This record gives sequence, structure tokens and C-alpha cells, in this order.
Amino acid sequence: MARSDVGQMSPNAGLGRILLFAACIPILVLLVLPSLIIVPMALTKGDLIQFPPIWISIHAFTDYLGDPAWVDSTVLSFKVSILAVAVGAVAGATAAIALHGRRFPGRNLVAGLIMSPIVVPAIVLALGDYLLLSPFQLIGNWIALAVVHAIHVTPYVFISVQTSLTVGLSTALLRSARSLGAGHFSVFRFVHWPAIRPGLLAGGILGFAVSFDDVVLSLFMQGPNTITLPVRMFTAIEYDLTPKIAASASVFIALAVIGLLVHSLGTARRTAA
Repeated sequence: MARSDVGQMSPNAGLGRILLFAACIPILVLLVLPSLIIVPMALTKGDLIQFPPIWISIHAFTDYLGDPAWVDSTVLSFKVSILAVAVGAVAGATAAIALHGRRFPGRNLVAGLIMSPIVVPAIVLALGDYLLLSPFQLIGNWIALAVVHAIHVTPYVFISVQTSLTVGLSTALLRSARSLGAGHFSVFRFVHWPAIRPGLLAGGILGFAVSFDDVVLSLFMQGPNTITLPVRMFTAIEYDLTPKIAASASVFIALAVIGLLVHSLGTARRTAA
């Protein structure tokens, strides 16, 4: 009887998978197609962005790499994003470890405050940061910009590390390590660190993408020498529609592909282990 039921259910299950796959195709096309158009637009032989491109040329990439302003903005974006991820990773992971397995009045409020930068509209955060840092003459300082980005990165690391701890670490293991005389550093190294690595990697990659892609915060915090790549692209789209915009956008696509590959390799290694 059970075998008969399974046999009757399998065609329905197969039909469900087919319908799900069919529903996912247009969504996948909608997500991927704009990115696939960018690279051909960067290979146009013309002096303006257009699709389909006029023959094929790499002059957009040579113009992009040969323009000191665009190169400086790219380097600045990398510097800001790397520092923001470093600060956000430390803050987010520390907060997740501190709250893991603990119950106290106001815990949800603390977690909500940590998550608030991704809930509050970016324009509100940008205006608040501008009003806060402007009296200290920190507008246009790339380190201050990185710290502002780190505030925005921290929630992504926090929620990723918190998920890793919930799935991969029992509070009983922590109590056992402490009862056997392990100090704080030993507990972190041998108990917390193996558990938080997947979440730290995922949160760091996502945080880097969020920071590198940011326009609103960077627009408010910009100075003459602190124009990030997204802000320069945004300005160029308004006043100068050259293929350099598509060439610089290819950098974002390359970073996204590299991030996905790194995350996939990390997942594969953990699965094999």
C-alpha cells in the first residue's frame, strides 16, 4: 500500500519540480540579463554607451585604466570596502558571540539596534552621519567613510555569524570547555572560531559587496579626493555617457563572480571535510 502511494505521488512531485523550474527561469533571466548586457556595451567601438555595440573594441577598458580619476576612485573603493569589512567583521562577530546562548532583559532590543542599519533608510543614515561628522571636519576623509560603511556592514556579518553559531555550536560545548579550564582565548580559538568561519566568510563577502556598491552614504561623505567608483559612475551617467561606465561596471560583475566562487569553494571544502 505504501509503495502504491509513493508511485502515485511521484508524477505529482515531478510536475511540481517542472513548474517550479519554469517559474524560476524568467526570474533568473531578469536577474542575470542586465549583467550580461553590460560587458558587450563595454566592448563597443563607439564613444557612447549603446546596445548592441558597434563592432568590438577594448578602448573603453584602456580609457578607464588610463584615466587617473577613475583609477583613483576604484582604488579608493577597494580601500574603503576592505577597511569597512575588517571593522564590520570584528564588530559583527563579537556581537554575535556575546549574544549567543544568553537570555537577559533587552536582548532583542540590542539585536534590533545592531540590525537597524539595514532597516533604517540609507538616506536617513547618510544625513545623520553627515550632520554628526561635519562639525569634526571628517567629511571627505576616507577612513571616516570606511567607518560609516562598517556600520552598514556590521548587521550582515552579525546575522551570518549568529546563524553559524546557532547551527554549529551548542552552549553545552562552551560550558564544557570553560569547566575544563579553557581561557577566553582558548575558547574562542578552539570552540568559537571553527563555528563562526562559514558565517564570517559569507557575511564578509556580502558586506564587501554592499560597501563597494554603496552610493548614498558615499555621496554624502564625499570630498574632492574621496569620490568612490559608484559615485563617479553615478555622476558620469548624468553628464557623460561614455563606455567607461560600462567598463567600470564590469569590475562589479567580476567581483560578484569572484565572491560567488570563493563562497562556493568554501562551502565545497566544508562539505568534503
